[in-house]
Amino acid sequence: MKKGTIRDMETIFSGVKVIDFTSNLAGPGATALLADFGAEVIKVERPVAGDDIRGIAPRIEGQAIFSTFTNRGKKSVTLALDDPDSIKILRMMIADADVIIESFKPGAMKKFGLDYDSVIQTKPDIIYCSISACGQTGANSKKPGFDIIAQGMSGLMDLTGDPSGPPTKSGSTVGDYIGGINAFGAIASALYYRLRKGEGQYIDIALLDGLVAINSSIEGAATLGMDPHRIGNHHTNMAPYGVFNGKNGQSVIIAAYTGSMWPKLCQVMGRPDCIEDPDLSSNASRVANLEKLIRTIELWLGTFDDINDAASLLATAGVACCKTRTTKEVVNDPALWERGTLVEVELPPSFKKYSTVKRRGPWIKFSKTPAKISRSCDLGEHNYEVLGKYGLSNRDIDELQNRWNDKFKKQ
Repeated sequence: MKKGTIRDMETIFSGVKVIDFTSNLAGPGATALLADFGAEVIKVERPVAGDDIRGIAPRIEGQAIFSTFTNRGKKSVTLALDDPDSIKILRMMIADADVIIESFKPGAMKKFGLDYDSVIQTKPDIIYCSISACGQTGANSKKPGFDIIAQGMSGLMDLTGDPSGPPTKSGSTVGDYIGGINAFGAIASALYYRLRKGEGQYIDIALLDGLVAINSSIEGAATLGMDPHRIGNHHTNMAPYGVFNGKNGQSVIIAAYTGSMWPKLCQVMGRPDCIEDPDLSSNASRVANLEKLIRTIELWLGTFDDINDAASLLATAGVACCKTRTTKEVVNDPALWERGTLVEVELPPSFKKYSTVKRRGPWIKFSKTPAKISRSCDLGEHNYEVLGKYGLSNRDIDELQNRWNDKFKKQ
């Protein structure tokens, strides 16, 4: 990518070359987003096993289906980072790269001579991003960790779950996703800065930092000397704003804490008296009298055999609400398929029985430079294409791969 100029582009990251040393989800998620918007992402994987994500469940045809999401749009090469021949090749690749992203334990890349200080000797304007659980600095930096560790350390698990039960992790690996999105945004920003100033820089992304950043109770209570904890399916400072139960285990989400929406809810429930009730008339009073509020709403919901009928009345009246949906219900929502939130994409050549897979699509929508979702890569699929650009013949590549494969099979 030429420095200091902005040229016409078919995609946002046309001409940007990324070398991806990441594994699992946060780093691969960031580089997949870059690939969605046109970057050439070369994924460096260890021989035989590849990225850790290739080994998880669920699997089809013996392969991890999740890897078709994290490895979308990338080119895979297999190199052994502890082998001098690999390092020679990587230094040539780095010389014409724009971005390096890695997710090893802090300090690991230095052992290979591929840390930021070493790399800028070859490529001074490189943008180099490290993703880790707790960051590259501070007392926690050497702590090994994954998403669940960051969730626990951030305070979010203590805010999640039933008040009488244990701390509860998010149903999704939220720390990984936020870390990946933060890395994507940071890299895009650094590329823009380099276009203007001609300078690269180092980026330090921590899963823990991202989760602390979304823990609103830090400003909302903890810094004021309070000790906030989980309150279940309701909010600490907005009410009604939570999950309310009806008959036979049915439930509906109601978010009607605003001054305009609360009266609408009261009218639908046939309880106009609640509008002026001192215990319920303001958001602050409803938070203070949450148990009374819940009883009032759930008493009304209990009059419906089918809670969909209650949800329909609320929606018609302009009250923000929805039924909680299962993930299976989500993937069968026609509106999400129509919007492109869910898509069907081609599988890589190693799949024989299946040719496509249904999965999540792009969630960032641009009018002129839309994301393009491409198929994922097989392990080492692009060895000849990528490594051949750096003076290696197919025979050279085969000899190196055979040597590394034998080594990794023994480990």
